[in-house]
Amino acid sequence: MKKNSGFIMFAILAVAFVSQANTIASVMLADIAKSFPDASQTALQYVMQMGMIGAFPISLAAGFLANKIPKKNLVILGLLLIAIGGLIPILDHSALTMLYIGAAIVGGGQGFLMPLLGALIIENFQGNQQHAMMGYNTAASSAGNTILLFIAGALCKMNWVNVYFLYFLAIPVIAFVIFMLPKGQVVTAQKTGAKVAIPGKAWIHCILSGLMFMTYATFTINISLYLDARELGDAGTTSLAMALVTGFGMVSGLIFKNIVKAAKLYVTTFAAICGTIGMVAVCVAPNIMLIYFATLMLGLFFGCSNSGAMYVISRMCTPEQVGPTFSISMSLVTVGVILSPMVINSITTMWGGEGSMGSFVTAMVIFIVLTVISIFWNAYLTKVLPEEQIEGNS
Repeated sequence: MKKNSGFIMFAILAVAFVSQANTIASVMLADIAKSFPDASQTALQYVMQMGMIGAFPISLAAGFLANKIPKKNLVILGLLLIAIGGLIPILDHSALTMLYIGAAIVGGGQGFLMPLLGALIIENFQGNQQHAMMGYNTAASSAGNTILLFIAGALCKMNWVNVYFLYFLAIPVIAFVIFMLPKGQVVTAQKTGAKVAIPGKAWIHCILSGLMFMTYATFTINISLYLDARELGDAGTTSLAMALVTGFGMVSGLIFKNIVKAAKLYVTTFAAICGTIGMVAVCVAPNIMLIYFATLMLGLFFGCSNSGAMYVISRMCTPEQVGPTFSISMSLVTVGVILSPMVINSITTMWGGEGSMGSFVTAMVIFIVLTVISIFWNAYLTKVLPEEQIEGNS
């Protein structure tokens, strides 16, 4: 690795820490509803949904832009957008429209960060150190999500507008990026003499990841209703379950280097198996303890799927293909999460299922199918991709 690899690591993990900032908006929704009593439930939900809508086009374009503009500049732009998106509702929160605009800008900032972090890791680290950083990236993102949600809850008790000040954490991170992150390689088609195109194998893998996250999102959308319907818990139980998913996702990131050492290209199959076990546990759970076991497995899915997609893409793509492929991967994951309730609910209705229980059964069956597909797909990749050259044994 480079002599300043410690600084590079710190800067990347600092960016990852704030890369999911828009999720803290979930803490404010109940209080925002009180400030806008005439707003519909859908209108309130768009305070968060606009973040995903804002992230989609940017995450799709970010990897391609990184082949023309230094990644460092794009990361700084993404962090500035997060800070600006937080400032707008502070200055004017008299209408939901201003909250939508702020959320869309924050989402746009996140859209830059998520695919570029993976490209920066592949560009600056090799071998086992690269694998470790892929996991640390997921761990830092999960830790940031958890800590910011906790702080947001305390701030929201004083005034929900105060939560938006948390977006200003992006400002000191900009300083870290400026002084610690290298400019980043710009790999253009003109320099390489080859057209930058996403490999067919990468498209298949990205679509498979999007479908898995579409299925996984069933848990986050339905767990509150499910626990209430089966009298297994209340809002506090739901909050703990969601926190455990994030926590176990962080743990999987910390040990990802060991997971990929054992599973290699089957790492996403391992993630799919964990997701399947988690959904089965939810469907058959007689008590809350089995629900918590399900959160462990789904947390492992979340962490290993994120880091695993990064690892597999790095194995199948050339340097100029990595950024665009990460963009496609993150965009399809975002689309999968957005479409999840429509697709899962429609399938559930088709076979006669009802409510959250029916949705979980549908998700369980889909996860089983995707796991089987993943086994064959990763067996194929293991056969056709060259052996990995491991460097840096720390």
